[in-house]
Amino acid sequence: MTLPPLYERPSRPLAMARWLVTKFFWWQNGLWIAVGAVAWLWLTPSLDRFATPAAWAVALVYLRNVALMVVIVGGLHWWLYIRRSQGTEHKYDERWLSVGRRPFLFRNQTRDNMFWSLVSACSIAALYESLMLWLYANDLIPTVSAGANLSNLAYTAALTVAVFPLVSVHFYANHRLLHTPRLYRWAHSLHHHNVNIGPWTGVSMHPLEHALYLSAPLMFLLIPANPYLVTLTATYLLLSPAPSHSGFDRYVVAGSRTVAGGDRFHTLHHRYFDCNYGTSLVPMDKWFGTWHDGSDAATEQVKERRRRLAAR
Repeated sequence: MTLPPLYERPSRPLAMARWLVTKFFWWQNGLWIAVGAVAWLWLTPSLDRFATPAAWAVALVYLRNVALMVVIVGGLHWWLYIRRSQGTEHKYDERWLSVGRRPFLFRNQTRDNMFWSLVSACSIAALYESLMLWLYANDLIPTVSAGANLSNLAYTAALTVAVFPLVSVHFYANHRLLHTPRLYRWAHSLHHHNVNIGPWTGVSMHPLEHALYLSAPLMFLLIPANPYLVTLTATYLLLSPAPSHSGFDRYVVAGSRTVAGGDRFHTLHHRYFDCNYGTSLVPMDKWFGTWHDGSDAATEQVKERRRRLAAR
């Protein structure tokens, strides 16, 4: 597991450009940008509807979130775990999702994960997004009109790309916080019931963890932006963990043709627990000494770190 060319020195512009096209935008981030744009343009009440606080507007955002999750996350779960279209090919763990285990609500891992995702995650994401749209609608924070002029359009396009590394840094910070003993016991342990993960595991979290994880759109309190970026960030936070937690490294799409699937980097976190708190896009783990690249040597480093901590 290597770092993106972005961090190589001396820099390699052609390698960076190739990585942006073939890795960064294709296929997942390109999909999330498209979904965010569709959600903002056609599936979200117009901004003026948020000028006066209204429960119905929040409810519509919540229902939009649920619909997107059912279609995208549910569709991925159906393809991989109900239809089992590729069996265990490219699956990290050959076991299927748990049924009959006590740690999960309803003694069913999938139903447990769906409950926390659809009831808690979709609600809290809708509240954050609606709060931000209310602030924009009342001119309480700066709004950048994407189509007003070329410079605004370029700024919004650049900030669209910047959302992904910004969210990555935010995720690392709140994830490390959630691994402190008290917060782990109160909240994050619920997510870590899932050692063998599936698409619905992605945002299956305690509401306290949702309050931290889904707070990333609040960064636009400080960063002038077009309101579309709030919707993009909210939908990205809800949907992108599905493929990264899918449990499959690659998806078979036609014959022997495959596309990138799950995030091996984060799958190692679920397996070894105290490594890979962030993402490989912004290698905070590399910089803070918690990087696991999947090698035996990295596993030994994790074990040695645990032994040192236990000896204190």
